[in-house]
Amino acid sequence: MPLVAIAMLLVSVSLGAAGQLCLKYGVSLLGEGPSPLTLIKGIFTPYVFLGFALYGISSLVYLNVLSRLDLSYAYPFVALSFVMVTVLSWHFLGESLPLLRIIGLALIMAGVFTVAASYRAEAVELARSHVAIQAPTDPGVS
Repeated sequence: MPLVAIAMLLVSVSLGAAGQLCLKYGVSLLGEGPSPLTLIKGIFTPYVFLGFALYGISSLVYLNVLSRLDLSYAYPFVALSFVMVTVLSWHFLGESLPLLRIIGLALIMAGVFTVAASYRAEAVELARSHVAIQAPTDPGVS
């Protein structure tokens, strides 16, 4: 299993989640329902700017991950950002976390774990087919 690539993938998702929290906190400092001009000015406030910077770094790390893993394997891990953002918003921003949302997050995690398990199954299948292809044939055996 490509542990380095998966670790990088988790770092990328975590940076994206941290970026979301910074954006939310930064925009909340601008007041409720700020004007478009205030939002544009808000881009240059520390928390909003940090949020965008974290997204940028997250994207660079993710590009490196894509060079190592199949997109169909890597992309479902991005769903973990839903879980991270929700839990971090509850913990740091005091947002609510009702039972139905917790159940939804558990389902997302189950899906990501299922995708993660598919890598091992795919690797085992590939190894079996590789061994079958390279198995020597004995002309005397029919």
